[in-house]
Amino acid sequence: MAHPLARVPAPRASLGYRPALDGIRAVSIIAVIVFHTPGWGSLPAVLPGGHMGVTVFFVLSGYLITTLLLGELHRTGDLDLRAFYLRRAARLLPGLLLVAVVHSLFWSSQDGVLSTVVPVIAALLYLSSVFAGFWRLMGKITWSWSLSVEEHFYFGWPPLLRWLFRTEARHADRSLPRRHPMLAATAAALVIVAIAVGLRVTFVHSVRWHDMLYYSTFTRMDALAVGCLAALAAWRYRLPWARCAGWLGAAVLAVSCLSPLWSIGRSSLNLWGLPLGTVAAAVLVVSVVQRPEALLARLLATRPLVHIGTISYGLYLWNLLPGRALMELRGHHPGHLATVASWLVMLVAVELSYHLVERPVQAWARARLTGAARPRPAVVRGVPASECTRQVLARAASWRVPTVVR
Repeated sequence: MAHPLARVPAPRASLGYRPALDGIRAVSIIAVIVFHTPGWGSLPAVLPGGHMGVTVFFVLSGYLITTLLLGELHRTGDLDLRAFYLRRAARLLPGLLLVAVVHSLFWSSQDGVLSTVVPVIAALLYLSSVFAGFWRLMGKITWSWSLSVEEHFYFGWPPLLRWLFRTEARHADRSLPRRHPMLAATAAALVIVAIAVGLRVTFVHSVRWHDMLYYSTFTRMDALAVGCLAALAAWRYRLPWARCAGWLGAAVLAVSCLSPLWSIGRSSLNLWGLPLGTVAAAVLVVSVVQRPEALLARLLATRPLVHIGTISYGLYLWNLLPGRALMELRGHHPGHLATVASWLVMLVAVELSYHLVERPVQAWARARLTGAARPRPAVVRGVPASECTRQVLARAASWRVPTVVR
């Protein structure tokens, strides 16, 4: 029986942390925040296509997850799915749970317990894309649809990769090409892209399925699959003219964010905007990975951007809550000063969540997987909460960048 490891070629370039990818995260989350703010704050709608930042997140996620999975297959010949899902839960659930609690406590007093808690439960069960896409039932937590899309995709993609490589190992045929499992994974990702694009084209003019086109897993999973395709291709091949291609991808994404033609609800978004933005994001990601010394990668790797990218998940979770809560309490849109104050509250909440909740849980998960002594959060060790807060704010002010590969 051939070992699966024999069917996974070595990567063309060494794997490792690329700070420019955090820079891409930072620019994407800034676009999303600027896109959301006119709904509750004083900022004008300067980025009508700023939602494209979510598409960039999808592509980047597909690229990184697939690269990590291929790396594990290359090293060990198998995938530890239990460890994969534990790491993912430790990365995503703590921050989401904290936001869900704060969201429920505030909005229950404003909108009622039932209308607040039911969408929150759907979000925690990663059903937001279903509830939002088919029944418009997510209310003020509709933003969680993208988390749902990702989890649905990763419910199937890692097991599929594992099955493809294991099946090839069991039924090895010396006449088959050496990269046969890689080709099978590429074909699977292409099928996913074809299904999503086909559904968007088919229902683009349907009023009934308008929300499904934007929120549904079935119509948005192509961005994740394109990220997977980029990882599969970049594993063995170089992107031609990578430096120029990266700038071109960045320019296309900038135009996408600025163009009102690709606003949510426009047929042009579903027909051209999402496919073009998805491909541009994939080109940008591969470019900065394969040319880390290029100017574009170095600009994206600046410390402030890397730090914002590091906490980008928390920024996505928190970016609407403070501003919307303030608008609800005041009864009208906040002015410029209050809008800036809401952003600062968001940043403080994100930093506290990241350092006091998210990172300790991730450290616990790593210790559990490696069998090391499990670290305890500072509050549990007896350090006063005020001292913890001071340390967090000091670290945030210094723009320290974590060196671990996430």
